[in-house]
Amino acid sequence: MHLFNRFILLSLFAPSLLITSVRSFSTPSPSGECTIKVCHNKHCTKKGGGDMLLQTFRNLIPEADSSEESGVLYNSNVSVEKSGCLSQCDRGPNICTVNDKNEEKLYVGISDATTASAILEVVTGKDYPIALLLAATLINDSQQATKPSKKEQLLSSAIDAISKEENDATIQNSYAHAHALLLRADAFLEMTPPNIDGALFDARKSVKIAPRERKAWRVLACAEEAGGNYTLAIDALREVAKLDPSFSTKARKEIERLVSIAT
Repeated sequence: MHLFNRFILLSLFAPSLLITSVRSFSTPSPSGECTIKVCHNKHCTKKGGGDMLLQTFRNLIPEADSSEESGVLYNSNVSVEKSGCLSQCDRGPNICTVNDKNEEKLYVGISDATTASAILEVVTGKDYPIALLLAATLINDSQQATKPSKKEQLLSSAIDAISKEENDATIQNSYAHAHALLLRADAFLEMTPPNIDGALFDARKSVKIAPRERKAWRVLACAEEAGGNYTLAIDALREVAKLDPSFSTKARKEIERLVSIAT
């Protein structure tokens, strides 16, 4: 979407952000390189910031190069990371952008995917896919839902939006796609009775897209166990432990439990 239209969206959805931060937009980074620092202070987290906002930004960024082994498939020019308090707590959730000249800009009141997408486009000078904006919005909505059936409905719509861009490999291999699949797999497992086949299909596809996403392997382990595939569940738990060493002790205990069941 053209940057002018993004400014329109900002004025409609986040007028306070536009008034306080439009001077900070300045000229986009020539290289498109940018670091997004997302405040994880308790005040911002309670307002929808923290991990949820961090995931929103990641959902908006298409894959850069599937041949790279650099972690979850983010655009190579944009990184998203946690941050401590950025001040302006009463106006959160807040983020800080850092361009390739190490210039920092603070943005306040970032609470939805539309505003997050607008900021990404303004600070990098690049267009971001509308399909990912739609998917990110639906993923956020699904995480507010309480019923597994509603979660599944919203996530299926997100996956459908991505699937329509079947000729765009960067969207098919995006973090948003992997994220929506792992969340839908989890929703399938929450259903009564659980949709084990659906969960297995989604979780396996999710780890294929994002092989270094710990949560995807965790959900896959649950799905494989639910399907009685204990050896595969153990393999998935081992992958989780590799990606997150802090999970090693718990993984070992769960593996011991699965071994006892299998034997």
